[in-house]
Amino acid sequence: MTTIVPTGGMVIGRHGLLKAFLSSCVGLAIYDHKSKLGGMLHILLPEPVSDIPDYHTSYYARTGIPTFIDAMVEQGACIETMEAFIAGGALVDSSSIHDLSINFAYKTVEITLSILKKLGIAIKTLEASGVNPFCLTFRLDTGACSIEPILLEKPMGVVRKKSVDKETIEKTIQRLLPVPQITFNIAQMLSDENVDINTVAAEIKKDQVLSAKVLRMCNSSYTGLPRKIASIDQAIVYLGSKVLLQMVVTAQIENIYHSSDRGYSLCQGGMFHHAVATARLGRALATAQKKIDPDIAYTAGLLHDIGKVVLDQYIGKMQPLFYRMIIENKENSSKVEQDIIGIDHCQAGLMLAEKWNLPDVLKDVITFHHAPESAPDNSEIVNLTYVADVLTNRLLPGLELEKVDTSNLQSSLLALGFLPRNVYRHLNVLADLY
Repeated sequence: MTTIVPTGGMVIGRHGLLKAFLSSCVGLAIYDHKSKLGGMLHILLPEPVSDIPDYHTSYYARTGIPTFIDAMVEQGACIETMEAFIAGGALVDSSSIHDLSINFAYKTVEITLSILKKLGIAIKTLEASGVNPFCLTFRLDTGACSIEPILLEKPMGVVRKKSVDKETIEKTIQRLLPVPQITFNIAQMLSDENVDINTVAAEIKKDQVLSAKVLRMCNSSYTGLPRKIASIDQAIVYLGSKVLLQMVVTAQIENIYHSSDRGYSLCQGGMFHHAVATARLGRALATAQKKIDPDIAYTAGLLHDIGKVVLDQYIGKMQPLFYRMIIENKENSSKVEQDIIGIDHCQAGLMLAEKWNLPDVLKDVITFHHAPESAPDNSEIVNLTYVADVLTNRLLPGLELEKVDTSNLQSSLLALGFLPRNVYRHLNVLADLY
């Protein structure tokens, strides 16, 4: 049995195969030859910047590694006969290798090594830093470990380029689910300060499937509520109308992202999970910056990659070629899309946004989120979404295949008024996403 260890995950046992997809995160696998016990910890960040709940300790090297080792000892392992395997810790911004204030992953590796050294645990394999994402694979029964580039996880058969004309793309868009009118109805109602919140609840309850999905999100780690929510009326009371609206939009967009089952995603629902993570980080950054509306930032993050839904079926047919060109040619994924299909997901996303009649601010984000310096309007929200996309891509690489050009990262941070070292404190929103 293969178990994917998610961000902040900790798995200990004697049987099975463990995998963690790593870029700037650090994966730590430990095997005790005496007790034949092994385990893996997937570390998000070096250390907390504020008080954290007990269930978040495993997300950080400073708190998670001692907890991980203590748990192994409690199950019969012996520190003296442990050996460790470490992978990940890739640079966030490969164009500024010497700026360690933004490439915080080195600190995660540093803390990991110092804790293991203090405990006297031998390090058998260390594959850290660099710029590429890796898959750490670990056999619990034997302690065998391998560290391979994520892209090599995919088959590398012979596939040829196949350009897709505009008419074909338009037909694909015609087949996609539209954003239901209820989403826009609710958005319009909530923009009215005098709206009766019961009217909002009634509009949601008209759609039983939507109501069920919203309640599922209310009772997930997404909200962190200490109690179960049993109705839409309770959700409004405990969450507020704006958060509820975000959940409605998220639930509707999930249907569209999940219309794809092959192509960009590296796991089930990978594109959707990446979109939600980018949306949450974008909202957190906007809240800290105090210039961009956090609700708009959330929606922008949710929709920035919507063009991938249009191209997903074509990428699915050319997966091996797409993956090979990214890793061998060291090209960003938008450039590779242009080369093998004739259009990238930003252009396809704009076509879809125009079909859906989305606001201009969202069209600009969808079009320019990989090239924020080219955005003629709405540059702040475009830069913010780009930053959130880059960081999410580097910290959660196991969701979807995308190689983002990071050369604009520092200039985008400065345009937003962020010092690179101050962004770190907002990354904890990526913890406990699902």
